[in-house]
Amino acid sequence: MEVLKTKNIGFCFGVKRAINMILKEVEENKSRVCTIGPIIHNPQMVNILKEKGITPIEDVRQVNNEVVVFRTHGIKKDEEEYIKEKGFKSIDTTCPFVKRVRKHAMYLKKNGYRVVIIGDKNHPEVKSVLSYLDNDGIVLQEPTIIEAKKVGVVSQTTLDKGTFVNIVRELAGNAQELRVYNTICESTGIRQKEATALAGKVDMMLVVGGKNSANTSRLYKVVHGVQPRTYQIETADDVKPEWFRDIHKVGITGGASTPDLIIDTVERRVKNI
Repeated sequence: MEVLKTKNIGFCFGVKRAINMILKEVEENKSRVCTIGPIIHNPQMVNILKEKGITPIEDVRQVNNEVVVFRTHGIKKDEEEYIKEKGFKSIDTTCPFVKRVRKHAMYLKKNGYRVVIIGDKNHPEVKSVLSYLDNDGIVLQEPTIIEAKKVGVVSQTTLDKGTFVNIVRELAGNAQELRVYNTICESTGIRQKEATALAGKVDMMLVVGGKNSANTSRLYKVVHGVQPRTYQIETADDVKPEWFRDIHKVGITGGASTPDLIIDTVERRVKNI
């Protein structure tokens, strides 16, 4: 059985940057560190960091003399204000591409546009961006008509291009003025393009990543659209031998927050089967 992998696999730039920043703080300063929510959406990596004393907390008011980390998805405006007010030492690992979404959204609001964020209203990145608009924005996950003359659009960084285009097209039909910033992360688009190309050449695909990872879930969705025999897994333990009957070529891809070590163990598991 032949096993093929996409070229862009494992941590993206933003995740790699965040992990390096947080490990540097722990190793150089022996600091106690906490993150507001999980630093990334990968349970296995979060557990590895816990073993190094890096603890996720849900409420910023739980901070007790630790170094506070702003996670890759960003934190809410009131959380940042609280950390500064209390004088806690902080490390901002917010992905630069997420900050770009925030910057464009705030610009649009300042200039009188009704701001639309295309994405998942329950995702921490979207919640973060919305908070910097003082929650004065609309979050859309599907095509919807907005009753506003001036509409400004940004996107969650991990969105798929098809959803983005469909929603923008619907908004264009009603707005007198429409200003659009395509803030989908370039890495997201490249991964999806590579994965769908590979999916057309193999008998089965495995998409590796956290079940709570938005970019992994969307990657699975677009790959499954090309290759119905696609499975989303978190670890090698999720791989089932019965999937491989009459399979000659297997493709493997992974979300932007999936560590290389997990990709490697999945690959070894498949080759052993």
